[in-house]
Amino acid sequence: MLKELIELANGSTPEKRHQLVEHVTDLFINGADSYQTEEITLFNTLLENMLPTMEAEQKQKVSEQLAPIPSTSHDLAVSLAGEQIEIARPMLTQSEVLKNEDILKLAKTMGQSHLLAISQRKHLESNVTDVLLERGEQPVKRSVAANTGAEISDWGSRLLVKLAESDDQIRDSMMERSDITEAELEKLINQMPGKQQDAVRLLRKQNEDLVNELFQKASRAVAATKLERKATRIDAKVMLKDIRAEEMQLGQAITQLALSNNLFDICFLLSELSGLEQKYVTNVMVRYDATGIAVLCKSLGITDNEYSAVCKAKATHNKQPATTVNNWIADYQTLSDRDARRLLSFMKIRLSTLEEQAA
Repeated sequence: MLKELIELANGSTPEKRHQLVEHVTDLFINGADSYQTEEITLFNTLLENMLPTMEAEQKQKVSEQLAPIPSTSHDLAVSLAGEQIEIARPMLTQSEVLKNEDILKLAKTMGQSHLLAISQRKHLESNVTDVLLERGEQPVKRSVAANTGAEISDWGSRLLVKLAESDDQIRDSMMERSDITEAELEKLINQMPGKQQDAVRLLRKQNEDLVNELFQKASRAVAATKLERKATRIDAKVMLKDIRAEEMQLGQAITQLALSNNLFDICFLLSELSGLEQKYVTNVMVRYDATGIAVLCKSLGITDNEYSAVCKAKATHNKQPATTVNNWIADYQTLSDRDARRLLSFMKIRLSTLEEQAA
């Protein structure tokens, strides 16, 4: 059957081949989660054989459709990733089928547009980011610095800190990363204009007391807290999966949980998506002030209304008056996205240092 279909594809007119590609791709996508291995292999083999006969516009469409599909064949993903950038971009930025060695080879051989697309992947290993920083022009370097899912080697970190001396965008991105050292962070702050330095140092000083208290009290707070997983039809792990698949907004999930006064699962989501250990998130949630939870929510893009729902649930748990909620919301509205991201970064850097010292 496979041989007959391939012969049919090769012997058809361009228009018929175009229709056949569309039909096969649609069938593949619509049933990717339910097909047997043999059926998936059939679809992939058909598309691999028809790829050389496709026009650029159709290749681009196929790439866009198959990039998010994990059952796309490795050979097909690699072929599309090596095409001209309009075709390659979806695969380079999204495909999980591409292995690290594939990405590394492409990073070493392709042009700047391909490097920029690679730099936007959700996760990059440090050997790839080293190549991107070595071969890439300024837009690529900026993109790597801004990608918190990109692992950066010691060499890469030192290079970016140096580049930040003449590039404000790289400096700002690096200051919002939690994988740089305190010494590198201090260098970045020293590169800023005087007034900005003062403002950032003030943020760090204000954050230091909170971080020290979080570190000292985290275990005790988690042990003593009365936050419990509530019996509910809402599954936070399913929510997390949907959020990561961009099928649900974090704020929507947070609001649903807050309306059920389910602070336990709110802490779970905030921890998973911020990269801050859940014991620390629980600590800031049960505190009688809202500084820490405001930083977490603002850095993750929670809107004022969504944050209001969290505050009401937090105040209900702590038996605090409605006037307190109003004050928390007013403070939240004055906190900028950039300051929140920086504060979260400072918090994680400092907590990591304290944990290393304690170990």
